[in-house]
Formats: sequence, structure tokens, C-alpha cells
Amino acid sequence: MNKFIKNLSTTLLFTLFFSSFAWSTGIKGTVKNTKNELLSFASIIIKESGKGTMANEDGKYELTLAAGTYTIIYQFLGHKTLEKKVTVANEIINVDAILEEQSISLKEVEFSAKSEDPAYTIMRKAISMARFKILEINEFSARTYVKGTGQVSEVSALMKAIAGKKIEKESGLKIGQVYVLESINEINVKQPSVVKEKVISTRNNLPKQLQSQGTNFIPVSRTNFYNPKPFGDMVSPLSPVALAYYKFKYEGFFTENGQTVNKIRVTPKSRNGNVFEGIINIIEDSWYIHSLDLRFSDDNTSNSVKMIYAPNKEIWLPINYTFRSDFDAFGFKGFFNYVTNVRNYTVSVNEKYHQKPVVIDEKIDKAEAKSLKGEKVNSKIALSQKQVTRKQLNKFLKEAEKEDKKDRKKKGEDVDLVRSYNIEIDSLHNKRNADFWNEERQIPLTPLEIKGYAQADSIAQTNEEQFKKDSVRNLPAFKFSHLIFGKTYNYGKRDNLFGFHQKSLTYSSPLIQLPALDFVNSVDGYFLQGSLRYDIREKLTRRESFYGDLRYALGRKALNWNLGYYYLKNQHTIEIKTGRYIQQFNNENPISTPANTIYTMLAERNYQKIYQKDYISAEYRNRLSEKITIVASGEYAERKALENLSTFKPWIDVKDRDFSPNNPTNSELANTAFNTHKSFLAEALIAWRPFAKKRKFNDREYTINEGNPIFRVKSTNGLLTESKFSRLQGSYEQFFDLEKLGNLHILANYGGYLQKPTYFIDYRHFNGNQTILRSFRFDAYRNLDYYLHSTTGNYLEVFAQQDFNKLLLTQITPLRIYGLKESIFANYLKVPNQQFEYLEVGYGLLGLGKLFGLEVVGNFVNGKYDATVLRIKFNR
Repeated sequence: MNKFIKNLSTTLLFTLFFSSFAWSTGIKGTVKNTKNELLSFASIIIKESGKGTMANEDGKYELTLAAGTYTIIYQFLGHKTLEKKVTVANEIINVDAILEEQSISLKEVEFSAKSEDPAYTIMRKAISMARFKILEINEFSARTYVKGTGQVSEVSALMKAIAGKKIEKESGLKIGQVYVLESINEINVKQPSVVKEKVISTRNNLPKQLQSQGTNFIPVSRTNFYNPKPFGDMVSPLSPVALAYYKFKYEGFFTENGQTVNKIRVTPKSRNGNVFEGIINIIEDSWYIHSLDLRFSDDNTSNSVKMIYAPNKEIWLPINYTFRSDFDAFGFKGFFNYVTNVRNYTVSVNEKYHQKPVVIDEKIDKAEAKSLKGEKVNSKIALSQKQVTRKQLNKFLKEAEKEDKKDRKKKGEDVDLVRSYNIEIDSLHNKRNADFWNEERQIPLTPLEIKGYAQADSIAQTNEEQFKKDSVRNLPAFKFSHLIFGKTYNYGKRDNLFGFHQKSLTYSSPLIQLPALDFVNSVDGYFLQGSLRYDIREKLTRRESFYGDLRYALGRKALNWNLGYYYLKNQHTIEIKTGRYIQQFNNENPISTPANTIYTMLAERNYQKIYQKDYISAEYRNRLSEKITIVASGEYAERKALENLSTFKPWIDVKDRDFSPNNPTNSELANTAFNTHKSFLAEALIAWRPFAKKRKFNDREYTINEGNPIFRVKSTNGLLTESKFSRLQGSYEQFFDLEKLGNLHILANYGGYLQKPTYFIDYRHFNGNQTILRSFRFDAYRNLDYYLHSTTGNYLEVFAQQDFNKLLLTQITPLRIYGLKESIFANYLKVPNQQFEYLEVGYGLLGLGKLFGLEVVGNFVNGKYDATVLRIKFNR
């Protein structure tokens, strides 16, 4: 009986859903080409109002219209634009559209062995005008329909065996199920950096596990190919450096509404992870993008981007955006589709940049360029129909933007703010009825999507009840499995935007550390550790955490513990901790616990050297501005030496080898053992980013310092008489984007002691490595003893790594597409009072099996060759 009622309810729901169209007026139909092929995501626009929609994957569309006569414009990439006059009365009428393929004509161009393809002239002119296309819009707002559709279609037998059930349980995703996420958003963009987005309504059939993580809406894509990098690190064909990355081929032109549109084929000069290939159509003389169809691939996905533009106040703006990604990674196959339909544009034009000059290409039109040489073009001169060279355009832009910056500064605007993005969700976002969606969606769901939505309303109702949990009494019921695997209990009001709850309690089980190889060392023997954490969150600007850790060493029968409090508000953070815990002599923890476990139990090597401290500490961090951050900390501690357990045995007993003492060996200090003593450490750090900018996300500020240097000065001091010392260090760090050559990362530290320390713990230690497993840290050596060269004197260390887009093996296109990455690196250390100079150079190959990489490292001591080693680095 219950099953009958459930089926009847579903039938009535769908009847009501689809019959709602019978009370509307408008048009619907199918868009095909002359070969009877469906045109997925074709654009449909009402000429009189600019209102529009797009066809779904099956080429079907629907558009609600009031009674009247309209001109309907149909557009699709590679096809002629079609206009149809229709009259709507008191019903939805069927209007099918058949689009002809675009006939491409070739201009009469003389080619010779030395002649350049005319595509290069077109692209050079379009590139020179790209920045104008961004700046000519003072402000725009629009209403959008956004839809994401995804499916995990296949999982390998191995992954099913390893994690299939766990993934389905934790994420709720079912193999073969099509998931749909729809959103009606309003967006407002204002020069130079302000973006505001409001989610009006959402619908989805996502499992509650994902909804609880905030996956309840989908934002509007702002992919802009006039930007040098429109899609992550992908280089646009209209980037100022595009000619270094792409070859262009002229494939002809077509005319549309009296305008000439050039079809340009885009081909990468070398295939790596940051270039597109495909077609871009450029409008002659105005140099706007008419449409584009581009593809790119990365390590695990094949992707396509399609965009159609339409004129608004003579400015061509995107109205139709589709993105598809097919993935095959780690045993999972599937796809993700993203579509955006933009309508109701309201545009404010900046006439200063809304220019239509006659662009002269100096390389081709040499005579015209020569006649214009020396002619001044400043930012106050209108360029319309004026002949200007690309160099003059660039100079015009620099002057104009410089003036704009001065004007903004005079008005009190923050000129260092390069982007401010605010997104909010309407309180009724999940309350809109079917009539609202029938009016707003206007893109029919496919049969697969309808099937996926069959459970949407029941899921939404279940989730709504789940999300109403607002007190500890409504926490999920305790299960015995929580003791083994851990658990996060969420309660309080759930944030609609980011998915987190106001409050959460997280329990980490001691047993979960076993697979992470964090359960044994030669001092503690076997140990168990677990933790509790209680978090309170308010948007992105405030967070409080209370946490505690317990660690019981079975071998030495000792209980260690930590208690801590963390507070964040805007750019200020405070953390207070106390406890009795173990610590590596080098507090930057150069050897990881898993690596130490492997070497301890299988090779009888105990590289990790630890001591115990009873302590209380506090740290204050303040980002004063995007350019300056200060950190101040203090720690009072009683430090106690620990020894290896005499009864401890590894799994493999290596002949003629015993564990080394827990006291490190050092070239400056014969005996690094110490008596129990007290210390008070005070540390102050100032970081300066002289060229940094900032961005905001929902009122929280973040620093942008890409490609710019950062300078740090750190002072570390022991203030108690028995452990007194003073150390000062200066650092320089910078990432260089070398375009086609890849990325270069450099870090240099120089420091020394103003007053030498008494205890070895307070020496300056370096991040060495003596295992085959390489540290994830950038500032870590590959083959340096952990503590042998720790010093009380001056020191200089330099780290440099160049990651290449293409070097040796990556010259082979299939290997590059597979995801192999190559790098070379050099690390240097000088300790004058030890007369020690160390240099290591190496070659790295990352992406083997998608999981790990290999490095070959050669090192030199005092100018003489010392050793060559192999290192393994796992992908993070």
C-alpha cells in the first residue's frame, strides 16, 4: 500500500510539473542542421527584448512569452544565424529551426613561400584590442541560468574493491546516476574589480552528503578570453604572449548582418597543459570575438569550451557558454557538463575605451606604420576611425589606465584591490515553485536529467529536515564504528553558501593512525593517539577552535597531551596551547612519521630524534595589510631528554646494526645530551611583500603576490638565564612565471647568532634527509644529515627549482599529455665556522603512474663530489 501511494505521488508530481506548461504561452521546438543533426546548446534570442535561452543536449528548447509578435534569432557555432518571425497567441506553439552550415569564403590573398598567413595579422590586431574589450564596460548586470550535469559512469574493479563502497557511503554518489544542479543567479560586475552575485533559486538531486558540504548552488562562469589567462593558467589566444604559444591559420570568412567574421584555427606550438586548440571567430574591424570552440587536455581530463557572443550597445557579450569535461583518473570515468545562458544584460559603456580605430599592423603595413611614426596618441584623443599602430594603442592604454588609477586614488578608492567577489544566497533559494522554474529555466531537461530529478523533491524534503538540526540533542546517533573510524558531529545552523555548520565536534580515532604509519618509534615503542576538536564558525571571517590530543606510549608507559585554543577574526589570529608532548629537535619536523616508521621497523634506523616538553605557548598573527604581516610568539617550557627503549625491537633485525642514540650527532658539539631545564623562547617575524595586491571574497581579504618577492626578518631569542641566546635571520623568496619555460622558485636564508645558545635544541637546524623518501617541503635538502651540521654560527642556504613545461622526456608529446613533469633543482648550504659547504643538484620526473615521482641527486661537499642518490616523491 505504501509503495502504491509513493508511486501515485510521484506520478501526480510529474503530471503537475509538466502540465504547468499548458497554462503558459510561448514557443518550443527543436534546433537541427540540414543534415538532421541535433544542435546541442544552440542559442535562441528574442530580438526585440534580448531575452533568450539555449537548447538542451537534445537540441530542444522552450521559451515562455506573452502574447505578441516576435523575431526569434537562432545561433550555433559554424552555422548561419537564422531569424524567424512568430506570433504567439494563447498557447505554446511549436517552432522548429533548421540552421544551414556556415559557408566559408576565402579572401583573395597572394601566397608565396615567404608570405605570412593572414591569420597572424588578424590575431595581432585582435590581441592589441583585447584589453579595450575589458575596459570598455564600466558596469554590467545580467540574469543567468546555470546548469551542471555530471555522472560517474564507470569504476575499475580495483577501485571498487579498494574504496568503492566507502566512496558511495561518504559521498552518496551512485555509479551511473546522472546528477543535476541548476541555479538562477543575478550577477553584477563593476570596473575595475567588483563582482556581486546572488543565487535566486537552486534545484538539484545531489545526495545529502554533498549537500551538507555546501554543494547546493553553481556560480556563473566569468571565463573571459580577452584576459591573458581566462581559465586558470591556460593562455588565451588573445593573450599578449599568444604568438609565442600558438600557430594561427586563416580558414576563411563569413558574413553576418553585414559584418565580416574571420575564422581562425588555433594550434599549439607545443602541446602541454596550458594551451587551447580549435577555432576562434573574430569580427573584422571591431576585433570582437564572435564565437569560439576550443579544446584542451590535462593529466586526467579532456575538455571543451564553446561560447557564442551577441551585440549589446555595439559591444559583443557572451550569451551562451558551454563547458564539458570527460575524466578518466584513478579508476574512475565520467563526465561533467556546465552551461550558462545569460540574458537581460544591462550595460554601462566607458566611451574612453569603447574605441574603433583602424589598427595598423607594423609587420605587414610597413608604409602606413612609418607615416604614423612619431605621431602622439594620448588618452584624451578619440581613436574612432583613426589610424594607429599596435604600439600606439599600447601606449594609449598605459596612459589611460594610469590616469584612471590616479582618479580612483583621489576618490579614496583602494587601488591595491584587484578583485572583490561577493556571493549570497537568497533566503528563498530552495522554496521556489514549479511555475517559477518553468519561467526561468527555459531549457528543457533531457530524459536522463528528468530521471535524475525523479527523487529530487523527496531528497530535498529529507535534507531539509536533516539540516534543521540545531542542538547537540539532535546529533547523529552514536555508533560503535565511530570509535574505530572517527566521526564529525555537526549541529547548529548550517551555512547555505559554504555548507559548514555553526558548530562541529570532530573525533579522530587512535586506530585511524595505523594505516598512516603513525604508531611507533624507538623512544615510545608502540603508541596510540587520538584527538577531539570543537569548532565554531561564522562565515569566513570568524572561527574559534578548542582542541585536545592524547598520546599514550605503550613502551615507556607515558601519557602525553595537548590542549589548545585558536581564534580567527578577519586578519587576526591567536593560538594558545599547553601540554606535555614530544617534539623533534628540529621543530620543523624534517623527517615524517611514516618515513621514520618504515626505516625504524624495516631497516633499524631511528632518524627521528625527539624530546619531551611541558609547555605553554601563545602566538599572535596580524596581516596589517596586503604588504605586511607580523607574527609574535612566546613559549615557556620545561624540556626533558628521552632515551631509546632498551627492550624495543624492529620487525626486521639488521645484522651488525643497532639503533643510534636518541641524542643527535653534531660536528660542533661532541655531546648533544642535555639535563632537564627550563626555557622561555620569544620569536618575532615580519614579512614584507612590496608589490602585493589584495582580493576580497565575501568581505574577507586575501593577499595576491604571484610572481613578486617576499622578504622576511625573524628574530628568535631565549630569555631565561640558563637557556639564553639570540638569533636573527633574513629571507628572500620569489616565484617566477617564465611563460613557456615553466616556473622558477627561489628561497634564500641568511642568519646567525648574536648570542650563542647553551643547548643543542636551540642550534639552527637544517631540513636534511637521509631516506629514499623526499620531503614535501621546498626548503629541504635531499641528502644532508639531519643534525650533523646544525650550528651556532652564521649560515647561508639557497634553494632553487625550475619546473619545466617541456625539457627532455616531455619533448615526447604522448608522455607530456600523460602528465609527466620535469624539473631541475640546486640546493646550497654554507656553514663557515664548520668550514662546510654543501651543494646538491638534481633532475626530477613527476607523474609516474599519476602517483609519484623520481629524483636523481648528486651532491658535492667543499667542492668535491660526494654521492649520487635516488629519491621518491609522492604526489600530494
